Amino acid sequence: MGTPWLEIFKLLLVTTVAVFLQPLFWGVLGIIAYQYWQVQKQQLAMFGVPGFSVSRQVKWAMLYGTLGGLIGSMVLTLVGVNLDRMGFLYIWPLALLLTLINIRFLCFAYAGGIVAAISALTGWPDVDVPQVLALVAALHVTESFLIAISGRNGAVPIILKHGGRLVGAFNLQNFWPLPLVVLSTVAMKTGALPEGVFHTPDWWPLLPLGIEPPVGFEWVYVMMPVVAALGYTDVAISSTPANRRRRSAVSLALYSLSLLTLALLAAKFTWLKLPAALLSPLGHEYLVRRDNRLEMSGMPCYVPPDQGVMVLESIDGSVARKMGVRSGDVIISFAGFSINRGADLSYAIEWGPPVFEMILSRNGREVRLAGNFPPGERMLGLILVPEGHEPYYVTIGNGRSGPLSRWFQHLIHRFRRRN
Repeated sequence: MGTPWLEIFKLLLVTTVAVFLQPLFWGVLGIIAYQYWQVQKQQLAMFGVPGFSVSRQVKWAMLYGTLGGLIGSMVLTLVGVNLDRMGFLYIWPLALLLTLINIRFLCFAYAGGIVAAISALTGWPDVDVPQVLALVAALHVTESFLIAISGRNGAVPIILKHGGRLVGAFNLQNFWPLPLVVLSTVAMKTGALPEGVFHTPDWWPLLPLGIEPPVGFEWVYVMMPVVAALGYTDVAISSTPANRRRRSAVSLALYSLSLLTLALLAAKFTWLKLPAALLSPLGHEYLVRRDNRLEMSGMPCYVPPDQGVMVLESIDGSVARKMGVRSGDVIISFAGFSINRGADLSYAIEWGPPVFEMILSRNGREVRLAGNFPPGERMLGLILVPEGHEPYYVTIGNGRSGPLSRWFQHLIHRFRRRN
């Protein structure tokens, strides 16, 4: 008899719906809304206008998160990841401790990999190393999928001090509530299974449970609804937001699939447990550092051109957005006025006619766009790249360092001063 995969998928959908009935899910969604509100406040302080709607961001986060949760749940179910020997009692405290060094170490790739490596070396704590690593891999497969499909959603323009000058950049921030379905096991008497239990093929699960049931019993897998969350933070300086996301998604997908492959092999070859466990934190950290180095060493994309003014972003719902003005466009002329500075554009908007033509340079081609202002309004809705005199900007430094890291840096600084 074949495995009723359609019935299993239906059960997965029903269990996913159950996640929405948990107050914790809506609490996580509220935290995500607060995070986007904070991002919007930063944009208001920098440019004087909000570039996006918080409610719209939250709706997209919920939609993408639900889709990502289904993808992640299918991967977890196919592999047979079981929470019973996952060692969360050790992973969560270690993850929280690692945030004292840097907030990004909250990611389970670090704490999960460290706990798995210690277990592979010493036998303590008693966790199923392949299961832990498969969970880390499944979560990162889901994250890479969400990064890839998010497009420009969550790309927030910023003014950044980089290489001693002010440049335009994008802070890429996405947060997703994740309704996950995970597996657990229950020992039931052989031959006394309740109606509705599915019999699985011999090859499933791909990751065996690793422990035998009591005599006269057999393991039965049950689906459980779990609330999770994923976040993605990056900065696009020498790349467009789309290219930066694409590179991050591909790198993360390759890392995830490599880790998942090693986890499956480690279930058969115990000598692979330690290499697989080390790949989890070290591989993740390598990707973060490599991608950041590539981004920081490249030439910034959003800098003032020799002629005209460059658009960093157009405001959602604005006249410019409706006209089709894009990030990276260079405005050469507005309503017959020659444009070379932001002040020139402000003057042209104020004194030009309500119906106008804008001449742009887009990827080296001249583009002409027609537009008009609503009655009584003279707001184009553009954020331009900085000209170098802007009072509000951000820097890339140790802002995400934890208190332990800052304390250690303070000690080093004091030691150097004394010597």
